[in-house]
Amino acid sequence: MLRLIGFGLAFVALVGAGVWFVLGGGSTEVEVVDERPPARERLLTGAADGNAVAVAEALTDGADVTATDARGRTALHRAAEPGHDAVVVALLNAGADPNAVDEAGVTPLMLAAGSAPTAVTTLRLLQVGGDPTLTDAEGRTTLDYANGNRAVTSSNLFVRLQELVEPPESLTNLETFAGFDASWPAGYVVPIAGATLSSRASHLPGAPRAYRNGTHEGFDFYDGTVSVEIAYGTPQRAVATGTVVRADSDYVELTAAEYDAIIADATSSLTTPDDILDQLRGRQVWIEHPGGFVSRYAHLSGVQEGLSVGQTVYQGDVIGFTGNSGTIEAVEGTQDGPHPHVEIWNAAGQYLGQGMEPPQVYALAAQVFGVAALPPVTDGGLSF
Repeated sequence: MLRLIGFGLAFVALVGAGVWFVLGGGSTEVEVVDERPPARERLLTGAADGNAVAVAEALTDGADVTATDARGRTALHRAAEPGHDAVVVALLNAGADPNAVDEAGVTPLMLAAGSAPTAVTTLRLLQVGGDPTLTDAEGRTTLDYANGNRAVTSSNLFVRLQELVEPPESLTNLETFAGFDASWPAGYVVPIAGATLSSRASHLPGAPRAYRNGTHEGFDFYDGTVSVEIAYGTPQRAVATGTVVRADSDYVELTAAEYDAIIADATSSLTTPDDILDQLRGRQVWIEHPGGFVSRYAHLSGVQEGLSVGQTVYQGDVIGFTGNSGTIEAVEGTQDGPHPHVEIWNAAGQYLGQGMEPPQVYALAAQVFGVAALPPVTDGGLSF
């Protein structure tokens, strides 16, 4: 009897050990089972709820930013409608398409304009190339949606929406007018409060620069050509909200010998080399904006105190002050010829106005900066 009991106890012990081994009891590693919903579901739900943490985790876990719900709406649609701006920005930075359409042809921009509690969401989507001229299945544009949202109609943005969807004849009569270009933003402001773009073609992107054998890549704002006074030290503002990626606080002006040497190098080349052109821009601030756009501010006399790389700046914030750094006037030790020089670049490495004639530049600039930023008349005979 005792022998049978012994065998029984031994059998139980062996079985117990086997179960322990199968369950992993013999190992220090414990398998963690992720019981969360799929990343796609978490992305769409988090976007609708305004849960930026859940959206970030879902994207990290491989959720496709183009994934759609049963109505064909992306996470950006679901975040834009209630105006969840933090989520909207995160999705745009992850590559969400502001012009994606659902089954009814509705875009995130339409939903934001029609329902978001502030105009900020609509502005964010315009600034990454959201196209307000697109129509849904019923033929409605973003402007039609905005007409029902007091948060938008009571803002200055509403005027910009109107001119984008229904541009004035001064633009549509241009032979080169091509309508809205979704590869460029809208809703930016000019860097000098109250200013227009210059009336002179030589101050526009694409103008030749014979002294360095190159081409101008930005907009110059010289006194007497932009409707407001420009002086040494005139504050310059961020054209849109973004992150500072360059701030030349410790800039040292070129010497006469250095300037002469780089001009000689430039004129001996087929076009101005990038490194030389960068030196000729003088003291600079660069800001990266949602959608991969970058604004560059050159020839500054100084950078706004405390401005540093990595800092977020908001549209209209002062980022620096007008000067002439990098020019022959600065090299000679004068404050002559001060002018803001501002460039807008896209993620494809093109500057705003590249390869365009002045009428095309003005038309596209009207989209980016607004019709009010156009000069009343130009030296090429245009009237706006």
